[in-house]
Amino acid sequence: MIKLLALLTLMLSSANTSCDKERSLPETPPSRFERYTTDLTMYSDILGETIHYSIYLPADYTTATDKRYGVVYLLHGFGDNWGAWNDQWLHITTLIDSKEAAGEITPMIYVMPQGFNSYYVNRYDGSFNYMDMFTEELVPYIDRTYRTRADRSSRAVAGYSMGGFGAMILPSKHAELFSVSIPLSMSFRTDEQYMAEPQSGWDGQWGCIFGGVGLAGEGRLTEYYKEYCPFYFFNEQSAASFADLHYYFDCGDDEEQLLIANDRLHRQLRELGIAHEYRVRNGAHTSDYWHDAMREGLDYIECCFNGGTWPDAQNIATDPSYAGVELSETVGGAEVVAYPSAGYDESKSNSVVYLLHDGLAKEDLHRMMNLWNVAVNTKPFIVVCVPSSQAGSDFATLAQAIDAKYAIAEDADRHFGAGLGSGAGLLYRYAAGEEARLAALYLFDGEVDVEATAPCSGTYYYIDTTDGGEHYVEAGELYERCKADGVPYDYRVRNGQSGADAAMGGFQASKSNLMDRIRN
Repeated sequence: MIKLLALLTLMLSSANTSCDKERSLPETPPSRFERYTTDLTMYSDILGETIHYSIYLPADYTTATDKRYGVVYLLHGFGDNWGAWNDQWLHITTLIDSKEAAGEITPMIYVMPQGFNSYYVNRYDGSFNYMDMFTEELVPYIDRTYRTRADRSSRAVAGYSMGGFGAMILPSKHAELFSVSIPLSMSFRTDEQYMAEPQSGWDGQWGCIFGGVGLAGEGRLTEYYKEYCPFYFFNEQSAASFADLHYYFDCGDDEEQLLIANDRLHRQLRELGIAHEYRVRNGAHTSDYWHDAMREGLDYIECCFNGGTWPDAQNIATDPSYAGVELSETVGGAEVVAYPSAGYDESKSNSVVYLLHDGLAKEDLHRMMNLWNVAVNTKPFIVVCVPSSQAGSDFATLAQAIDAKYAIAEDADRHFGAGLGSGAGLLYRYAAGEEARLAALYLFDGEVDVEATAPCSGTYYYIDTTDGGEHYVEAGELYERCKADGVPYDYRVRNGQSGADAAMGGFQASKSNLMDRIRN
């Protein structure tokens, strides 16, 4: 009898072990089920301490007991903890609930682990191997404990600030585990920025992790730092190895330093042919910015988990017909098309928007005017559209003729420019001239040469491009130059390519900015 009991015990133990990875958890009584649970723990043998985490489970987790779910790991920033994504700052569950209710995303499991101030990597000296803990202990633990789809195609990592670095580095270094990377305001620097960091900042935040504590200048750029720096591990030799990863990163144009590094990384990935989505929106290093970024970020995860193809352009539905006044005339030797607003009065002083383009069709001009609501706008202004080929190399002469023809006020704050492609380049050069009078210049995928011509300190620049646009390098260089010179600007990078359709999104996004500047 004793031998029989021992044999049965051994058989049961073996059965439990063999099916552990695929086991279904016991049903939890609905009265005890809470979707969001904070301060759960897992002990890490690698770190020798307890790891805290929060989790947000699908609403149907206790009813659809045969169902498994994709997992999104949400990483917090430097100085924050596992509660920051919901309890303290971002309130991510509110956004998840609204998108699920709208049918925009399917239920997923969201894990918010404790990241310490680790930057989600192993320390250079092996004293705190956080990345090993994450990949070798945490991910398997979550898969054992919850009904996950335990494969890379159903795992994503998103994070803000320091967590943004983790969201970039974990999938990039462990593509066998993760397929989607969502870094938001990713905290990293260019070599030059790291070398310029104050000693205390470098030692306390980066040197202790990547090596080089107490060092200055190039001494900080250790081999270990380069191993984990995106500017180094994304290169011509490694580019093909990232083909199965889906990158989406986003950084606000009001960031003090981070946008420079994020924007240069975007340009580097473009040059290497590494597919990615990139956004720059209005905002700074704030929880509101990251919350808004996750609206599209969650859509991107949903698309990737389902094996879909992310659209490479915005679909801006606009009417190609135009109900307002349209004037096709010859002015100063150039064939122009002018669109007066509802408030335009040729007997008074008006504002003007010079719109230079690369030969757009009338239908495209109509769409743009409709996006700006020119026909019904009661402010006194007129949009004068000129093909770049008609503008000539010296736009100043043509501008004077346009002003005289359409009763434009002499005040500089009544003159605005909007340019597409080479038309943007013409206006950019004009703005820097002595005869120019431009209060604001709106550049859409503009072909500008920042090295040859500096931005004018008296002009505001709205720099708009797409992440697949032709002139993405020029847009980034102009942003950096405006920031360095203290020239007022806004910088936007949207989803899309080049051409008229891509520009429509820029016109739509810039509408309130421009119309607020035009005087009554």
